[in-house]
Amino acid sequence: MSLLALVAAFALGVGGFVWFVSRARIVVELGGGKATVTRGELIPSALRELRDVARHTNAAGRLEIRGSKATLKLRFVGLDDGTEQRIRNVLLLQRDRL
Repeated sequence: MSLLALVAAFALGVGGFVWFVSRARIVVELGGGKATVTRGELIPSALRELRDVARHTNAAGRLEIRGSKATLKLRFVGLDDGTEQRIRNVLLLQRDRL
């Protein structure tokens, strides 16, 4: 096997690992007064609370959850600041079970 093929295989492996690690574990779509999990699984109590937040706002967007417990990372797409803060409050109370 040539050195170039070995380097390419290594780069592909590292790229795949980085992609897999950076991918969100849980994705929740909010819109139309609903919250729907489109990737992963969310504990029922957290989903219930997110659905309550969605019911009380007209916001439409996406929540991406990475990590767990102390390393929990949230990414918001298309949501207003007030909705983002309500979601952070909900998930902060439940983070040890996410």
